[in-house]
Amino acid sequence: MEIHVTKTPELTIVTIIGKLDANTIADFQKSGADLPVMPTVLDLSRLEYMSSSALRALLQMKREFSKQGVPVVIAGSDGLVDKVLRVSGFEQIFVLFPSVDEAVRVMTRGGG
Repeated sequence: MEIHVTKTPELTIVTIIGKLDANTIADFQKSGADLPVMPTVLDLSRLEYMSSSALRALLQMKREFSKQGVPVVIAGSDGLVDKVLRVSGFEQIFVLFPSVDEAVRVMTRGGG
């Protein structure tokens, strides 16, 4: 798994590449703990697989940011990852965007 963080003045984009599972979750959580608390787009367009531990980690990040009124959204989920998110009810917890570009457009307009 690889994590790439892109920071702009308005938001942070976190791109997760590969598999997010029990073997890689600690790295994701460490990266998440180091993020500035500002609007964040989780780019899952290159995520191939996610486990239940990944779902818990995403929820934990959302909860922590929400305590401070800061949105976290998911963008670009596709295939199996998108199916896991939707079956788990994540579209009722997170705003899901079809692309990172659309998420950035909405987030920088004050939406999200």
